[in-house]
Amino acid sequence: MIEFTAASCLFEIRVNDNPMITLNLKGQMSTKIPVNHGISKTGPLEISIKVLPVLGETFLTTTSFLEYDISLFDVSTGFEEVEQIGNYKTTQVQDNTSVSLITDTKLYTATVPYKMNAHWENGLDIADIKDLNSRLRNTFNNIIDTIKKRDYSTYQEIITQKEYNISTSMYLTQRESQARIKRLIRDFENGYNVLEFPENVVPITSAYGKKVTLKRLDGDPALSYGNIEEQEQIMLDLEFYWSKESNKFEVI
Repeated sequence: MIEFTAASCLFEIRVNDNPMITLNLKGQMSTKIPVNHGISKTGPLEISIKVLPVLGETFLTTTSFLEYDISLFDVSTGFEEVEQIGNYKTTQVQDNTSVSLITDTKLYTATVPYKMNAHWENGLDIADIKDLNSRLRNTFNNIIDTIKKRDYSTYQEIITQKEYNISTSMYLTQRESQARIKRLIRDFENGYNVLEFPENVVPITSAYGKKVTLKRLDGDPALSYGNIEEQEQIMLDLEFYWSKESNKFEVI
């Protein structure tokens, strides 16, 4: 788990170059999130952070900061903290200085009792894919069309690898994993429609150049669904790798 506090910045936290959270924060917040989905197997645990000014600003301010603690929890019989692995806090930005970026990377070791299907490791380097943006948009549009047609069996096939890795890393039972998908399909059935898939999005690579997705400028996923009556919104945060076997993008 990573417990962090941040204020007055646009920040990103990555684990093994997998984005855990990206947030544009004008105020201050604190929370704790699991990061197992960024750890595919026992081995290196790289924590990297990037801190930028809030959108619309040029420089960080004296109130801008990010700090975190990363800890190991035992969830076999409850939720017990076993060990604090590491921590970090940005140095305070001094007044009358022009700081526009703070970065830091720390390396630890993670020991986990599972191994994901890390198919992306054998995928094509994202930098070598021609017409990346158009191919990504076409892939997203195919997923949108699948949901519009209510072809949920095909949608489940599309996200099979993603769901397997989530359930494996988060220790979900098969019943819990199936319930996750059923809840999402129920939302689609109960009035959640595509709110927008904006033109102004950018490709964001991860996993050391092996994964990619499209994000909005504020860091939110490109694809969102919402229920206008309920005034609720769902972000579909989908990452892709280029499979050399199928010669196309696949959700991972």
